Amino acid sequence: MKKDKKKIIISLCAIAVMAVFAVGATRSYFSDTETSSNNIIQTGTVDIDIDGSNPWTGKFDWENIKPGDTKEITFVIHNVGTFPIKLWKIIKNLTTEENGVAGSEQAWYTDNNGGVAKNDIDTAMVDEMYVDGQIAVEKEAGITLDKIKDYYMGLVKLDKAVDPSYHGLDPNGSGILNPGGSITVIQRYYFDPAKAGNWAQSDKMTFDIEILAQQVGAPEPVEQLSFMNNKYVIGDWHTLADTKIGLLKYDSTAQTFNYNFLGVGLSPVKQYCLIYYADPYASQGRGVDGSTGAFIDKGQSDSNGQLTLTGSKDLSNLPNIEDANYPSGAKVWLLPCPESYNEATRAVIWNPDNTNWLFDNWPGLINYTKGDAPVESIETKTITFADLHANPQYGYTHDYSTANVNFTYNTPASGKLSGTISGSNLKPYATYQLKFEGKPTCAGAGGDDATNEKIGYKGRWSCVSGATCTGDANARNRTDGQYEANKISHNECIAGYLVWGFMTASASGNVAPKAVETTNSYHVLYANSGLCNSTDNTHLDFLDSINHPTVKFSLPENVGGQTEPGRLSCGAMSLNPGTYDLKMALTEESFHLGNWATVLEKDINFTIN
Repeated sequence: MKKDKKKIIISLCAIAVMAVFAVGATRSYFSDTETSSNNIIQTGTVDIDIDGSNPWTGKFDWENIKPGDTKEITFVIHNVGTFPIKLWKIIKNLTTEENGVAGSEQAWYTDNNGGVAKNDIDTAMVDEMYVDGQIAVEKEAGITLDKIKDYYMGLVKLDKAVDPSYHGLDPNGSGILNPGGSITVIQRYYFDPAKAGNWAQSDKMTFDIEILAQQVGAPEPVEQLSFMNNKYVIGDWHTLADTKIGLLKYDSTAQTFNYNFLGVGLSPVKQYCLIYYADPYASQGRGVDGSTGAFIDKGQSDSNGQLTLTGSKDLSNLPNIEDANYPSGAKVWLLPCPESYNEATRAVIWNPDNTNWLFDNWPGLINYTKGDAPVESIETKTITFADLHANPQYGYTHDYSTANVNFTYNTPASGKLSGTISGSNLKPYATYQLKFEGKPTCAGAGGDDATNEKIGYKGRWSCVSGATCTGDANARNRTDGQYEANKISHNECIAGYLVWGFMTASASGNVAPKAVETTNSYHVLYANSGLCNSTDNTHLDFLDSINHPTVKFSLPENVGGQTEPGRLSCGAMSLNPGTYDLKMALTEESFHLGNWATVLEKDINFTIN
């Protein structure tokens, strides 16, 4: 398969918040001209242009954005090839950084965040999108970029109710853009003042937007998303632009239907069911043979009307062949239960309203194939860590604002994530834990509860907020049992974390490129002759005897880790399959002689097969 990508780089600043977009991508299975004697066999093409340009190039400078501002991009995608195509949009490579700290910004850190820096402006940048005049995601719902990044969203409506008057769209609603066809996308970004504050001043964000065009029948992207909306408007069923929405992330091909659902604007403290609804209507969602509809999951919304459901369900292909929507796709709905859905019989009691019922909206129907996901190409990624302005630190305070630490890794990986870490301008002789930190949804910064659990059950748990979340780091540690009990009580917000590696700086504060791999779950490090699971700490010395004669460090060859009690033996850890959305942190190792300070951090995304 030949893959050809064309990109546009767009710079965006939100209060000097910068975003980079890369728009325009094509893939083709056939891409050449072949000849035989005097006969010419001309193969077909998969190709798109954007706003009449191919490739599309340009630069957007969005600077000094303040809370309440909206910025807009409008572009037209044309199918200029000879094959029908399907289109997706994805936000990739999203990173945020501090980009300087203003006085009022530092004051916010001190007053509201324990002095710790905050630069996750993707949690305050709201996504809004219209395709050919239809609402894909409305601003009022407050869906931020951190919630949709790294998932593919179909741009052509997959819905049998599609209006065939749209130029080039398949009237059968199969999500196809025919040769000569086009769609118009209006993309807006709203810097939400309810989510932003002085913490966001001068912060910087970069990301790519990639438009993927594929020949019909090619393997689809695995990680996709779909929006569900309230739209019970008798006569036309148009989507309501309000605060109520559902975001369904799912794997389009996998041995089980893997999903992550977020509902907002629902009735508080109410039971809901997420279901596959098969037509025709007379079957009440059960399909022609009474068996094609399916219960997926259920849960109770919180006091703010938010509902999160995460898991895997053993389902057959969606849609089932008996579904009247076959082969276009399957409807997934959210509705209150048991008053509107009988879990045992899969019967829907038709009493919809625009507060508690969410219907398929954009890109409409979904497709799921039970089986092994297609083999993915390996991508090399690099993250650069940001200073957290940690205070206190181990031994003495070091200025990490000039530190430069990079971690380069390949994704997807099989069982273990491996890469190379290097650094400069670190604390001389200091040893640093390499740590993954989960991002539970309750922490208010996007995140993924499924990934949070994967990390916590391999490593440890820490309470990050809640009335009972008090004291030092030791007092906030939680056990597996406490985490599981809290999933019922919701008294605390608990994050998983995993210490899996380490590195030690030289006398000049540098770390030469070091190969590291997620093979261990460590409790803490020791100066133990470099042994695994030894608690000998006798190899500490006053290595920085001139500048800091009272602070003990360890030579790199003497550093080893104690494995987390009750977890895995040395070298035996593998990460569970799935997509990981985490923070990667560097924590100073004090060898039980002082404070463990997390000094550098960055978001990291990878996939484990």
